Amino acid sequence: MGGNISTFFSADTIRSILFYVGGQAKYIWGLKGNLDDLQTQKENLIAKKQDLLNKVKLAEQQPRIRRTTTVELWFKRVEEMETKVENLQKEGDQQVDRLCLGGFCSKDLISSYDFGKKVENLRGKVIELRKEGEAIKEVYEGVPEGAAVEKAVDRTIVGQESILDRVWKCITDQEKNKGIIGLYGMGGIGKTTLLSQVNNKFCSEEHDFDVVIWSVRAKHEADSRGYWEEDIGKRIGFSTDSWQGKSFEERASDITNTLKHKKFVLLLDDIWEFEIDLTKLGVPLQTLDSGSRIVFTTRFEGTCGKMGADKNRFKVSYLGDDDAWKLFEGVVGRYVLDKLSDFPTLAKDMARQCHGLPLALKTVGYAMASKERPEEWKEAIEILSASASKFEGMEKKVLSSLKFSYDSLPKDELRSCLLYCCLFPEDCEIEKTELIEYWKSEGFVDSSSGWGVLGALLRACLLEEGGDHVKMHDMIRDMALWIANEVEEEEDNFLVRAGVGLTDAPKIEEWEGVKRISLMRNKIRSLPQIPTCPHLQTLLLEYNHIEEITDSFFQSLPSLRVLSLKNYSLTELPVGISSLVSLHHLDLSFTEVRELPQELKAKNGWAIALGGGAGQVRPPPPDSEWGQTLRGASVCQK
Repeated sequence: MGGNISTFFSADTIRSILFYVGGQAKYIWGLKGNLDDLQTQKENLIAKKQDLLNKVKLAEQQPRIRRTTTVELWFKRVEEMETKVENLQKEGDQQVDRLCLGGFCSKDLISSYDFGKKVENLRGKVIELRKEGEAIKEVYEGVPEGAAVEKAVDRTIVGQESILDRVWKCITDQEKNKGIIGLYGMGGIGKTTLLSQVNNKFCSEEHDFDVVIWSVRAKHEADSRGYWEEDIGKRIGFSTDSWQGKSFEERASDITNTLKHKKFVLLLDDIWEFEIDLTKLGVPLQTLDSGSRIVFTTRFEGTCGKMGADKNRFKVSYLGDDDAWKLFEGVVGRYVLDKLSDFPTLAKDMARQCHGLPLALKTVGYAMASKERPEEWKEAIEILSASASKFEGMEKKVLSSLKFSYDSLPKDELRSCLLYCCLFPEDCEIEKTELIEYWKSEGFVDSSSGWGVLGALLRACLLEEGGDHVKMHDMIRDMALWIANEVEEEEDNFLVRAGVGLTDAPKIEEWEGVKRISLMRNKIRSLPQIPTCPHLQTLLLEYNHIEEITDSFFQSLPSLRVLSLKNYSLTELPVGISSLVSLHHLDLSFTEVRELPQELKAKNGWAIALGGGAGQVRPPPPDSEWGQTLRGASVCQK
């Protein structure tokens, strides 16, 4: 009988019976329902993820907030789970099609069983993952404050990457004598941008400093101690009203007690000529030997010495032509420059007018960034060349910024001596001794102070030194002309047409009311007949083509103190030159004058500086009044 039963049932039927008896049938007959529930649980999980993600994104809009590691890992696991579910669901329709007998059996029991088991297990994991999400209470947290607070700043100024690297190396070098570092240079040169880049390096580079403190001088404040203290205090946690109400000394004590336990970097932007007493600010200088650093910017080289940055000072210089063009090109943009492709020199001519000063390059670049017509560029170049103050944005953004350096000069004599330098042509090498002689003759300095004034202007980065000569940067010159002719017109009115290729002297009405005139280095052959200039003190006519000066020319120049007639073409002086009753300095270098008029006399014992040159001037007889005075005069030999 047993054999008959075995024959009656097939092998597949026997396996199916055993399969159901074993309790595994639930993975098959529950397959379709489990697939539907898997979809529902996946949607619930996604909804929970979106709820938490919305909370995180809302919180992250606040500063110094980030999502917790727990929720970030959970989000990652949800994304992986979504992928797994979607991949499994792709087989779902095929597996459901294999079901038979109303879904209670399968045409391929083993395959349906395996698939059904995967669906059931994955459904459980989806439910468990959703419950984990519901258990997460903290989805965001405050970010611990880093050593530095990143500053919004332009990319590194083109051409100054190397100095940034050198300064960074000096900061991170552990040598004891590198505690105080100074960055100096003329206004608008990019010192603040450079210091900001230094600050931001602490956000991206590895280092072992505990805190980086940024503080900037309050504009127009002679004593910025309160501002320095406030910035330092806030950065290290003293920001309450009660702390602000403390005295300078009490706040300095709090700063000292905090910083002496830290390895810090103090970045001070825009220190001026006056000295800052770091100890009075509460900065513990003894920590510099342990690796703390102080880095500051200033327009005055002398401040580097006062602050103790004798060995660690870096001059920030203006850009060369190639780097200046790169900066200008980046500001204007390729769209506009491509419009000027038929006039390739226009934009580069405009960039050259900025003389490598980053602030000017950016100001002019932004002004031209919307101008696509060549005619607009030609007109703009003419305006910028003729008078920088008339160009859009230059007076407010560039010249006014440079004027802070002029205003900060401690004495009127320094300011007068600086303005005098703009009488020389652009990019002119000015001989030091000659310049000082001019200053003396004008009464700005005496015989013992000229070199000191020159040194002060050099240390203020308002003049540049080169051997026996000094130069005035062309943007500083533009600033000086702007001050003399517009800002302080009533006190100093200059007529300057030096080195511009004139063939005729300016019209006589332009001379009236002028205090100083420079027509040097032109091609002028003749002068006005009788200029009436009662206030004129300096007249520089050197290196023209003047062959003759009329007797009447000097009749109405009673205040003239400095007269330079260096001209290869000049062969004699008019008798009328004797009417210059205030003359202190006469320069006849490189002239063909061989003899001085007997009528020329020194008045009231004032010295007349006389130059030699192409020929040797023969003075009047030594027993004459003028000849006796000449023996005590200073002689400028060229």
